[in-house]
Amino acid sequence: MNDNIRISAVILASGMSKRMGTTKQLLMFQGVPLLEYTIRKLLFFPFIKIYAIIGHNSNEIMNLIDIKDRRFEWIFNNMYQEGQSAALKKAIMTIEDADGMMVFLADQPLILDETIRQVFNEAAKRMKKQEPKCVVQPSFSGKKGHPVFFSTTLFPFFKMLQGDEGGKRIINHSKNHHIITVSDPGILFDIDTPEDYQILLSKDSSAPFPE
Repeated sequence: MNDNIRISAVILASGMSKRMGTTKQLLMFQGVPLLEYTIRKLLFFPFIKIYAIIGHNSNEIMNLIDIKDRRFEWIFNNMYQEGQSAALKKAIMTIEDADGMMVFLADQPLILDETIRQVFNEAAKRMKKQEPKCVVQPSFSGKKGHPVFFSTTLFPFFKMLQGDEGGKRIINHSKNHHIITVSDPGILFDIDTPEDYQILLSKDSSAPFPE
């Protein structure tokens, strides 16, 4: 079904981790840094490119995470202090020859493979139909989360973002917004604070997700 559909993955990882108090991209999870865990998960999917947008402590991140896959690329966001909007703008300036991008957050490691597959396949189906201004987004318990697919026909709208704005404003400009209901609380769970990190580490003991 996905023949000739070209989708890139973008991992937003340039933040300053102020609430965590340390570089959360490098917190250990399953034996590797958190960002590396997310990158390696995406290598199993047919993305044409996988970009990690980094900024704060970028040299340390690149020194500690070594990904040997021709599809993977580090992108440095020198405006990372401006917030998430700068990372998204960097992404759309970098992506070439793609039908769209799936946007991931580096601090959401518990998203299920099946969720990624569902969003990817729905996006591929919509791109085969050449739907303009298309968004595909998962939802759990009535709350929308990541990863979010944006078709390239929406890329020009990213230029209007400012500060810590994310993709919500872009979604308002979509002509075709497809929501997929998933059984995956991981689409809503960000690792922002030391308390969140402890919940992540305790998932093997079935710790509940925070509301």
